[in-house]
Amino acid sequence: MNNILNTLFLDNPYIPEQVCAYCNTLPEYREAERAYLAVEQELEDRLGYETSSRFEEIQSRYMARLVQAYYLFGLGLRQEVLSALET
Repeated sequence: MNNILNTLFLDNPYIPEQVCAYCNTLPEYREAERAYLAVEQELEDRLGYETSSRFEEIQSRYMARLVQAYYLFGLGLRQEVLSALET
């Protein structure tokens, strides 16, 4: 059972593509993306490419760690549910 769970949740190479396709069906996601890209360009225009790029890199690392923590917390809950279902 653990191999199946790893394949479904961790080792699935299709997840990023599926998440992207799903997000692109959401009007609120597309609007948020447009707003983000506009502000990103504004920051680059004001701060210059170097500073803007550095900020984006640091923010991306920070957000990735935060998302990973939420994901791992949720995955832990799913593992508890699946383990309870196995017994």
